[in-house]
Formats: sequence, C-alpha cells, structure tokens
Amino acid sequence: MQNNKSATEYLDSIGQQLDFIDQYYIQQADQNDAQVIQKFKKVYKYIDEAYKSNFINDDGLFSVYGFFLQTVKKFKRKLENRIYYDKTDYEATLEKFERTQTKLVPVYKDLILEAQKQERIDLETLLDSNMIHHIYTKKELGQFALQLFDFLNLDQIKVPKEILGDLINEIVMNYNVVPYHNFTHAFQLSQLLFSCYMKSDLKKFCNQLEIFSAILAGLGHDLNHKGVNNMYKIKKSKKFNILTSEIAVLENMHCATFFNIIQLNRKHDFFQYMSNDEEKNLAKRLIITSILATDMSKHAKLLAKLQKRVECSKQFDQGQKNDLIDMQRFSNDRLEDRIFILNIMVHACDISNPTMKFNNYMNWSYLLTQEFNDQTIKEAKIGVDVTGFLIYKDKPTYYGGQMFFSKSLVLPLWVQIGELYPELKYLSEEINKNLEILQQKLKQ
Repeated sequence: MQNNKSATEYLDSIGQQLDFIDQYYIQQADQNDAQVIQKFKKVYKYIDEAYKSNFINDDGLFSVYGFFLQTVKKFKRKLENRIYYDKTDYEATLEKFERTQTKLVPVYKDLILEAQKQERIDLETLLDSNMIHHIYTKKELGQFALQLFDFLNLDQIKVPKEILGDLINEIVMNYNVVPYHNFTHAFQLSQLLFSCYMKSDLKKFCNQLEIFSAILAGLGHDLNHKGVNNMYKIKKSKKFNILTSEIAVLENMHCATFFNIIQLNRKHDFFQYMSNDEEKNLAKRLIITSILATDMSKHAKLLAKLQKRVECSKQFDQGQKNDLIDMQRFSNDRLEDRIFILNIMVHACDISNPTMKFNNYMNWSYLLTQEFNDQTIKEAKIGVDVTGFLIYKDKPTYYGGQMFFSKSLVLPLWVQIGELYPELKYLSEEINKNLEILQQKLKQ
C-alpha cells in the first residue's frame, strides 16, 4: 500500500492510535479485544525497532506493513462502537469529549432531550418526520432500521432478514463517534425517506428494489465520516502533497466503505439473493448515485434540474403536451427518472433538519455546529487555512447562519418536492415556521 507519510510519520501515527486505545479504551475492552490490542502493540514494537535498526527500509516498511495503520484505525472504530453500542451517539460523543478534553461550543449544552423513550417502536413512530432520534442507542436504532424494511412489505426482495440484520449491524460498527455525522444521522435520513415514501405517491413511482436500495444507501451514506467536510480533506491533501481527487472526496469514500463491508464478508452480501445481474446492477447503481447525490457541491445543479422537470410535469398534467414537455416531465416508465427522484429524495432527507419541529431542528443543528467548530481546531492544528464561517461565534451569528441555510438551500428543494408530491408539502411549511421563529430570535 502506498502512503503519503514519511516512514517516521507513519510509525508515529500508529503509535498515536495505539496510545489512544491504551489510554481511553483498554479498560473497557473485552478479553478478545484486549488480546488484539496486545498483538498490535507487539507488531508495532517489532516494525518500529526493525526500522530504527535499519533492518527494514522505507520501501520494505510500506510494502509489508502499509495496511497496518488502516487496520488499527478500523479496529479502533469498531472497538469504540462496541463499547458505546448500548449508548446513544450523543452520550458516546459527550463521554469521548470528556476523555479527550474537547471544548464544547455553548449551544451544545442547549440540547433538549425530554422525549420519552418508547419501549416498542411502531409504524406510527417511524412515519413521524419529527421522530426524536437522539434518545435511542446505536443498538436500538439498528433494530429500528431493520423494522423499516419489515414495514415496507417488500415481498419481491428475497434477502433473508438475518442477512439484512447482520449488514445493518456492520454498518453501525463502521460509523465514528462524532457529534453529527454518525449512525443516528444516517438512520434519520433513511427513516424520513421511509416516511415520505409511505405517505406519498412516491411508492407508486418506484419499485420495491429501488426503494430498498435507496434506504440502504441512506443508512450507509456517511460511513466512516470523521466529522470533517470535503474542503478539509482537500486542504489537508494539498498541505501534505497527497495526490487525490478533489471531487466528492468523502462521498466516494463512503461508497467504497459500503462495498468493502459487503466484499469482506459473504454474510453481508445481499446481492447474492437477487434474481439476476440486471437487479444487482440496478441496486449497485442506485446505492452509488444516491450516496454521491449527498455531495453539497451538486446541490445547485440538482435543484435546477428538479425545478425544470417539476414544471414540465405540471404542464403535462394540465394538458400542455409536446415533445419537449413529454421528454422533460417525470415518468415512472423511465428508469433514469426513478433513479433521479430517489437521488433527490436521499439528498433532501440528508439536509432535512429544518423540516422538523423547532426544538428538534435545533438539537441537530447544535450538534453540527459542534462538529464544524471541531473541524476549525483541526485545521489550525495541521496548519491549513481555517474555515472562518465554521467557527462558533455567538447566538445571533448562529441563528443567521441557520436562516441562510434553511431559506436558501433547504426550503427551495422541499418546495419542489411538495409540488411533485402534495402529501409532503407540510415539510416545507414546517421550514417556513422555523424561519419565522429564527427571525424572532434574531430580533430579541
């Protein structure tokens, strides 16, 4: 494996990862994990001493042990998730921040989590676009994710429930303990997509395989997200002369992680239960395009295309028919149209926090504000330009930022979705209510 670190930096990185595990997690690791940690330490000690004594050179280090750092990182991620499996992502992040002495932004302490946890989740709860997610543990959310597929009644999908359950659990284990881009967020996306599908004519537009694939894409759309955005990745790459694509850096990584999970263990491979290659290829295509559609740099282009096609669909329904309108309207007879709509829905659900009741919306945005602020600290630490607008300053600036995001980016998208599916207009109406509250808070 080729690395862009020097040999010394590479060995230091391994040492730092193992020190972190030793300092914070060794006490909570079970016997099997503790044995793995000890083996990692022995391997690290061997290669460190071998390199320093010139027994192996740079090429030998990377050719033989080039995957070791990634192996340690992946183990740490899964170890964290096993330790925090019976805790909420919010609790896990707070505990991790206390251990690492991470500074909390003031709004992080304003979260309101007063909802009563339900012993049993029913269909009504999963249809609620204002479901309170942060009171449920990773384990519970994984179980709820499996219930989404149960309630869809996908009789044409032959994937055994235990295979789907194992896959979802492995997806849970491949998220990181970060404030916002964790499995709770991934579940929220898929749960809202499920709700929109069940409440609207979207269920008449796409088939069972397509909604199955889109909801799976939602669950996996932020796999291994480390709480930093694409610009951070690009700036870091340039700083350390790492040759990398600057297009959808994170989204491509999320896709790769999703398919690596399937490739590495046959019990996660749901494709083997599909009837033919055509079905497999469609499912793969929908998962990939849906995850890539969550790249915010594509937002303006996706929205412009959606607006044009919604307008043509309305004209067609009103009797204005010509070749151009017929070509640009939405038709469920066209595969490309069904894929595009589901891509749009995954993207819209990804940025759907402003569609919730105000307190719930604020809970999500407080967590994202913490993550943004954490990124600026990382930027300063590695010596790249700090993204100024991500720094938390004060409540008025925060409210102003939320108004811009909701009004300029989220609202226009959900307005168009409401035009296409009138049953979902209530979501854009909720955004407008939240904008009014934000405006009032700015005046206070």
